[in-house]
Amino acid sequence: MRDPQFMIQLDREGLPFGYVVLDSLVNMTSSGGVRIYPDMDFDEARMLASEMTLKFSFIGLPRGGAKCGIRVPAEATRDEKLALCEEFGRRLGPVIHKGLYYPGMDMNCGPDELRSIYRGAGITLGKITDTSFFTAISVANALFAVREHLKPERPLTVAIEGFGSVGAYLVERLPEDQFRVVAFSTVQGAVRNPDGFSHRELVELRKQHGDGLVFHLPAAEKIEREAVLTADVDILVPAARILSINDGNMADVRARWVVPVANAPFTVRAVDFLHAKGVVCLPGFVTNSGGVFASGLFDSGVPLQRIEEIGAGEYRKVVAALVAASLQRDESPVHLAERVALRRFAEAEAGSQGSGLVKKLARRGLVPKSFARGTTEREFTTNLVRLSAMLRDIGVTAR
Repeated sequence: MRDPQFMIQLDREGLPFGYVVLDSLVNMTSSGGVRIYPDMDFDEARMLASEMTLKFSFIGLPRGGAKCGIRVPAEATRDEKLALCEEFGRRLGPVIHKGLYYPGMDMNCGPDELRSIYRGAGITLGKITDTSFFTAISVANALFAVREHLKPERPLTVAIEGFGSVGAYLVERLPEDQFRVVAFSTVQGAVRNPDGFSHRELVELRKQHGDGLVFHLPAAEKIEREAVLTADVDILVPAARILSINDGNMADVRARWVVPVANAPFTVRAVDFLHAKGVVCLPGFVTNSGGVFASGLFDSGVPLQRIEEIGAGEYRKVVAALVAASLQRDESPVHLAERVALRRFAEAEAGSQGSGLVKKLARRGLVPKSFARGTTEREFTTNLVRLSAMLRDIGVTAR
């Protein structure tokens, strides 16, 4: 990882309370979500901030990457949690008002928490876009790209580590005659059903019981949460915290493909080990990028139907080109996409503008709506076409 632009630790009553990592600046601004956990630390925030830089750069959105985390005790009440978020926003206010960083939603930080953070900074947010829905658009299309590459005559089996809001939106998009979810976990447990779960039932049970849906599937076999990562499936979908696929469990991974919802789900050694083993690991900063580009297009007024077309068209072609180039080069898609992202970041950084546009939008109360701010639909889709061509060229040079 490169050295970040700056890192801030906020203390409260003599103990670490919040972490801010601004990894990069493009056009003098950056974005990234707020992660809330009792054990949040600098290492996690820094790794996630670096992933945001790669994500924005690879997909072609003109801003830098950042991330922050808040330590909220597990026993805190809802009101106490929101009060801590507001205090965090108050202390982060000068950074937000300078236009250097605009926080977004992430794990355990939903609309109410985000509003509290901005309220602390003196900013009132209007309607907040559900980025989980848009993340599911890109992950689903990455899965369809894998299916189109494999051309199987049966449903591909899928295991999901961390079946949360993105997971629920995701399975709604997966036809059961093409994909069969056979195992999944939540923070409360894990279950397995070799015959596959009803996707509709999973969505309905999660609406009713949240993470406790694992206790309302009587026909399912209860398993250890860690067993989901080592399930014998075609595709593993890590959707929890960082480094869930690591040096300790990489030898036990039996999936043929890994298509993440999560950011930074692999250690470097795990990526190399799995590649040598023949497991194709796609980078999370590519597969989950709909959370920034699709939500940004939606906030800028692009109709949902058109966003779906972009996901199934230009975006899916990018994933297909990445897979093809990585196989032709015998290089992990993770490493290949990182090199492309860093090249694009260097170009964006060299040509970046000042933050005048961002400040103007802030005065109009339009932040932190669009991660694609300043990029029109046509510019963005043209960028995806060029990215696909670049990846195809990289693949051709390996022959």
